[in-house]
Amino acid sequence: MNSPWLNNRNLFNTVSNIFFYLSLLIITLQLVGFGGKLLYSESYFQFVRITNFLFGIFSVFVSIYIYLKEDQIVQKVVKSIFIGVSVFFLIASFQWLVDTHFLPINSRGNVLFFSIFIAFMSISQKMSNIRNSGLHAALIFVISFIFLVLCGTFLLLLPYSSTKTISVVDALFTITSGVTVTGLGVLNTGKDLTLFGQTVLLIFIQLGGLGVLTFTNLFSLVLKADNSFTNRLMVGEMIKELNNKDTYSTLIKIVGLTLIIEMIGTLLVYVFTYGNPNIDNGFFFAAFHAISAFCNAGFSLFSDQMYDESLRFNYPLHLTITWLLITGGISYSVMINHNHMLSNKMKIINKWINPDQKIGCVNKVSINNSLVIKTTFYLLVIGAILFYIFERNNVLAEHGWFGKIAVSIFNSATPRTAGFNNVNMTDLTMPTFMIILFLMWVGASPGSTGGGIKTTTFAVVCLNLFNQIKGRTKLVYKWREIPLDSINQANAVIMLSFFAIGTSTLCLTYFEKDMLLKDLLFEVVSAYSTVGLSMGITHKLTDASKIVIMITMFLGRVSFLTFLIGLYRQFFKEHKREVAQYPEENVFIN
Repeated sequence: MNSPWLNNRNLFNTVSNIFFYLSLLIITLQLVGFGGKLLYSESYFQFVRITNFLFGIFSVFVSIYIYLKEDQIVQKVVKSIFIGVSVFFLIASFQWLVDTHFLPINSRGNVLFFSIFIAFMSISQKMSNIRNSGLHAALIFVISFIFLVLCGTFLLLLPYSSTKTISVVDALFTITSGVTVTGLGVLNTGKDLTLFGQTVLLIFIQLGGLGVLTFTNLFSLVLKADNSFTNRLMVGEMIKELNNKDTYSTLIKIVGLTLIIEMIGTLLVYVFTYGNPNIDNGFFFAAFHAISAFCNAGFSLFSDQMYDESLRFNYPLHLTITWLLITGGISYSVMINHNHMLSNKMKIINKWINPDQKIGCVNKVSINNSLVIKTTFYLLVIGAILFYIFERNNVLAEHGWFGKIAVSIFNSATPRTAGFNNVNMTDLTMPTFMIILFLMWVGASPGSTGGGIKTTTFAVVCLNLFNQIKGRTKLVYKWREIPLDSINQANAVIMLSFFAIGTSTLCLTYFEKDMLLKDLLFEVVSAYSTVGLSMGITHKLTDASKIVIMITMFLGRVSFLTFLIGLYRQFFKEHKREVAQYPEENVFIN
């Protein structure tokens, strides 16, 4: 269409800006009103209804505009759905405003839900354009987590979020632990937080696990007709997608996989905990633990987590949690790559039936995915065997033979950034303590919801070590050369982890003079690797120590190296790759 108003970019920018600020106002009104119990005030209540109605009018206008401006059929279908949602929201908000019921719907409930949903899409559209601001991609990634932490802290401080008055530091610590999917807690999630507060924490665990940029860029597709190349590069780096053409299709697959796995996990947890007298809301309990496990967050509604007497011997539940945390920590690229391979194998089978069918190029396991799978498998198996050997007559003594195996597997998987526990951590033997410390340090895989130095980093460093022993100058794995850049990056990640862990432990030994060094070291490694396991000292820490742990969790989640790269390259000119050749001179290393 060639309508002048349709092509008037300034008009649309003005309307979209009003839509954005109105979205911020709507979310603030809804959350403050609900969390602060202000909706019981008639004047505030009326103001919210009027604002929602105006927001509905803007939403319909914007949705129709972007639909008319779109040419692609698929995008038109998506944007027509947005029109339908906007029209429904406008009708519901009008029905709520005039207090009539000409449609058999819950006006207030639908308005509260769809207003936040539409507002989040509007905010996502603005956030997806932040790359054009000149900020470095790595710094944007870091800022997105800071933004989440501040928003979550504000929500947890609302009166309706907690059953008792909580300090700013404790609210900040809890949300930081949730956003960084760590699981260290200074509050009792099941008792100190209300259902509203628990829901807030769960939402921020989900956003932190996948990254707020994943959601904002996905939702922004509805409100944008195109996406810049630089934005695709930024998102591609975030989700570890090398092919820029597949960035947004991969983004959709990631969110789709997440929802499917979490729904299956929720169903399984619900089935295996059905009838438990200590669980009030079975479905919410199941959803909370499924999302917390898949995101490797480690938060539980029970103070003793899986070690609670009603869950301690529930081995199907333990294995379900184990499956969720392994799946969440193995990397989306591995799952997507294996899905492609399975599809190709089905095509090969069909070709036997129909020889004329073309199957195209057959996907193979990439070097990255091969390292992820093998390293994960070896760590899981060796960790379980060693845990069984060292604890069979200790914390495993109360379990039968199947229970010993299930608990050993659970405790081999959970240190690699999950943070759930089904044993008393303080009763572990020293060899087991050291093994768990090592597993926490390695962590999960790149491109997953987990933390740590990552499985590929550990694998590359080990391969390079054997390379040095053999006297080889190139690192070759499965007839593919691993570039020097990857080796240097792996070394940098490990050095920075030692620096962060050492510095944080040093600070804690200064602030907590009465605590054991091994407990403080365990707490720091758990924080940096975003694990969440503890020797029971988290709630005993001083505010200064909590701040140190918060910084450690944050650096561990966003990656210390990413943080430094974003900071340096934002304020200093990025060095170009050297093309000059310099004379070599040896340095004595050993």
